[in-house]
Amino acid sequence: MAVRWPMCMAPAERSARQAGLGLWRQSPVLKADQITAPGFAVLSGRVSNVQRNRGGLWVELQDSVVLRIAPNVLGQFDVSMLEQLKGQQVEARGWVLDRSRRGELKSAQARWLLPLTDPAMLQLTQ
Repeated sequence: MAVRWPMCMAPAERSARQAGLGLWRQSPVLKADQITAPGFAVLSGRVSNVQRNRGGLWVELQDSVVLRIAPNVLGQFDVSMLEQLKGQQVEARGWVLDRSRRGELKSAQARWLLPLTDPAMLQLTQ
């Protein structure tokens, strides 16, 4: 049986956050419009758009970052909940990619892309 690391790590992170331990001593959470470089990040932002196409499901945060759930992992997510995220505040974690470097950026698209591969990478916040 495979171990689901996100499910193991979530309780440990929650405890560390509440106690202000380690990297949670000062919150590493960035607002979506504060991203300036690719790399691992924990982002916070308001969902400005949710769109589904053959490339998967796309969740846009404040016109700055787009979260992509690829078709091959979409079945792991609650799609009906995701489609109702517009206007909600969320937190996402993962590896942020710069689409302008890869030549994938088209006009009116968010420069930063964070692929989501597990539901634990995205959560609603207050």
